[in-house]
Amino acid sequence: MHLLYSFCFTVGFILALPYFLYQGLFHKKYFAGIGQRFGFIPKELTRQPGGSIWVHAVSVGEFLAILPLLKALKQEWPDKALVVTTTTLTGQKLAQEKLASSANVFYFPLDWKFAVRRCLRLVRPSMVLIVETEIWPNFLRTCRLAGIPVLLINGRLSDKSIASYRKITWFMKPILKDFGFCLMQTPEDRHRLISLGAPLEKVGVVGNIKYDLQAPENIEKISDSYRQLFGLNSGHFVVVAGSTMDGEEEIVLTAFGKLNETFPASKLILAPRHPHRVREVEGIIASFGFPFKKRTEFTSNAGTEVDCAIILLDTMGELSALYHVADAVFVGGSLVPRGGHNIMEPALFEKPILFGPHMNNFREIATYFVDRQAALLVPDSAGLADRLIELAQDPALRKQLGLRAGEILAQNRGATRKILDHVRNCQTTAHGES
Repeated sequence: MHLLYSFCFTVGFILALPYFLYQGLFHKKYFAGIGQRFGFIPKELTRQPGGSIWVHAVSVGEFLAILPLLKALKQEWPDKALVVTTTTLTGQKLAQEKLASSANVFYFPLDWKFAVRRCLRLVRPSMVLIVETEIWPNFLRTCRLAGIPVLLINGRLSDKSIASYRKITWFMKPILKDFGFCLMQTPEDRHRLISLGAPLEKVGVVGNIKYDLQAPENIEKISDSYRQLFGLNSGHFVVVAGSTMDGEEEIVLTAFGKLNETFPASKLILAPRHPHRVREVEGIIASFGFPFKKRTEFTSNAGTEVDCAIILLDTMGELSALYHVADAVFVGGSLVPRGGHNIMEPALFEKPILFGPHMNNFREIATYFVDRQAALLVPDSAGLADRLIELAQDPALRKQLGLRAGEILAQNRGATRKILDHVRNCQTTAHGES
């Protein structure tokens, strides 16, 4: 079975090469870290004397979610090197920025046995933690044969994922047995994984690690610096539209236009999900006739009110702190059928949250917030405009929504501690067997 998978993986890789070349040449994707993806890791990042704990987070969202866990792992096992891998370029850049002195960061290997074996031989992990739903058959099997436990943490299976996996249950069942344990977000996620063939005794529920998000200690100072940089004051109504997707900016800009007619002092901070779309989004904003500036066009000596209605975020790693500046937050990927994005960061800062009907990837969380009047569901551009105008007119409503969102986070924290308990147990078992 694994031989067939490896053959199909290789054929698929070859067929996809023109796409990879196009993306690499025109969007600077995939070429970065190409050697690392084949298992050639810089020697200075490997062979740590005390061994290592390897944590894999695909991209930015998964990486940001595990920051509290990474800190806890480092405190618990200071003698072990912390290894963090990502798949995407944006995730890699952010991980290198945030973990410059506390972890070894590189790209996750492509799922060929030779690449995986080389990585494992160099990294020598005592355990591997895989965030959310990354299922790589050769990697999992190689780890099991080497006696390296692999934990799936913060596991979830979206509607799209489960529909695809159920078509190949015969293939998934033996692969899922290679996990040491699977720690899922919800009982529904647990049920779905078991239905694919995961052993009942190897699947548990610990909640969503994203509830454990922590604000930087100096967040107020950071926010004040942004307000000064952008020339924002108490007279402005600031909307942050985060992680918008293709086809969504037009919807948001139409809504913002209606808001701006009623409240001319409104400002929009627009953050596309994918940095390579910035130039495209520039053209969309220009077509609406709004004056705008890119984040990188602001200099440190700014401080007077800017002469633009829209700030286009063309940098990485700043969106979370900018949520703290907002009077209202729209979470993207939800007014177009892209599954939505994480709403925890604006909730952490007790901001009123709005999102569209396409929150499939975060359905339970979105429903939970809406049912408890901690977020607003908007059906379309007109609905978004109406709700933004309502929030601009009613500071008390903004405060109530934000407080409820913050309370939900406080009530649901604890997944990091439970995951750490499982890691501790596995490390103790491995030490006892060695």
